[in-house]
Amino acid sequence: MTADFPQELADKLSRAGFTFLEVVETRDDLVPYLVARYVTYLQPEDGRSDVIIEHDEPNLGARFNAEWERAAQECGLFSTASDGRREFLLGLDISADAPDAEDEENPPSYRWVRVLLRDEWDIAGVGCANGVLGSGENNPTFAATSLSGDVVMVAGYWQVGIGFTLASHPERIATLREHAKRIASYEHVEPAQRQWAERWLAHSQAR
Repeated sequence: MTADFPQELADKLSRAGFTFLEVVETRDDLVPYLVARYVTYLQPEDGRSDVIIEHDEPNLGARFNAEWERAAQECGLFSTASDGRREFLLGLDISADAPDAEDEENPPSYRWVRVLLRDEWDIAGVGCANGVLGSGENNPTFAATSLSGDVVMVAGYWQVGIGFTLASHPERIATLREHAKRIASYEHVEPAQRQWAERWLAHSQAR
């Protein structure tokens, strides 16, 4: 499913070193984006782990990129494409025009987008600066998951530094299932995402 993906987003991804492949369908077995983002609210006993790089770290952006790649490789975020390069899913608002935060008539359309990581890439610098992966250089705000949805990684900016939170098998985490219930009931959330959360919750509880 690629027809409705904004060219501007594809261009921004490309400049950051990612190749857009497709918008992934809202499958019942794939953790919804809005649920995945909630991993930053989990407790260690939920299976949460964190990597934080302090703001005064020399070469902060390069260090973030290196730690992200290391953690993504170790946790199983990547799948190997036919050409040997690495693929995973990024969460993006695929609306043609990004809506205002208070625009309830046109809420964001968050979807997982399958991307390929090219040989030369830069998340913390180019990807964050152009807005596709963050809110300015060295200010990451993106969420990612594996093609299967078994691994979730959410990047963020905190008082102590920048980094990311990891969790595995989100369908097994009660806190995320509870959040899916809330997402399904929020009237300000896009109907397709509310339905996605409801279906994912039912699928998770049936496993």
